[in-house]
Amino acid sequence: LGRVVVYTDMDFRGGAEFSYIPRLRSAYMQFKGLTIGRDVTTFCDLDAAPTTIDFQGPNAYNFAFNEMIRYECNALKDWSFVVAAERPSVNATYGENFSAVMQRVPDGIAYVQYKFGREKASHLRLSGVIRDMYLHDNLNGKNTTQVGWGLQLSGHIEITRWVDLYMNGTYGRGITRYIQDLAGTPYDFTYNPKDPTKLQMPNMWGWQAAAKVNIIPGMCWVTGGYSNVHLERDNGALSDNQYKRGEYIFGNAFCNITPSFTVALEYLHGTRENMNDVHKRANRISIMAQYNF
Repeated sequence: LGRVVVYTDMDFRGGAEFSYIPRLRSAYMQFKGLTIGRDVTTFCDLDAAPTTIDFQGPNAYNFAFNEMIRYECNALKDWSFVVAAERPSVNATYGENFSAVMQRVPDGIAYVQYKFGREKASHLRLSGVIRDMYLHDNLNGKNTTQVGWGLQLSGHIEITRWVDLYMNGTYGRGITRYIQDLAGTPYDFTYNPKDPTKLQMPNMWGWQAAAKVNIIPGMCWVTGGYSNVHLERDNGALSDNQYKRGEYIFGNAFCNITPSFTVALEYLHGTRENMNDVHKRANRISIMAQYNF
């Protein structure tokens, strides 16, 4: 088989807030371009997001772990092609005429990526996901499906050794789990209030962009960015106090005091707007001291 990789890692962020229950993050095996197990979702471009102290990062990003079977092909110079089947998870607003059932079809994800620039440090990636989401039609007494889909353009561009740009933009329907601010919310699909016997899928999208300036390359840098997520309201299906739009603005500074010791300071500004246009804001200052060993 050649080189075989077996990898696992965990943290203490499981369960309720402040419970510090151990949580499995990754557990997979890799060989011949094949990944089997639990890893960061294939729809996430790990190199397209800026470094933040904030654990979750920009609200339009899509960092999440999932169980999968994934295959990566690097046969062409500078190009990568990846396909994956991942465990489905559906969150929806069913109403009285529909109900949830166990999902039967994995999410299909694929991307193509091109590397370029100095030492191939820059890249652009186009990703797509297709979802066949199962539910039960209570009126007809049988199961039915809704097809969700999403597209994402992402990348990291090294302008010079002093400046780096990061970005991703996602658009689709039924893809709440692939947009950070919408993950776990019941918006994959909803019943139609004008005809409760029918379903609808609201449009959703998000984008983020950030720039990193290397004051002393490899030692000190500052980064700033903006991120935005938007959910459309179809036929009044969502209530006035449900999510409509979120903004995420940040700025930070990192400094490697020694090769093993890093300190950082960060400011965050967040906004949430509901369907009735009521919105609130929040601000946060974070500090970090990290020692690697």
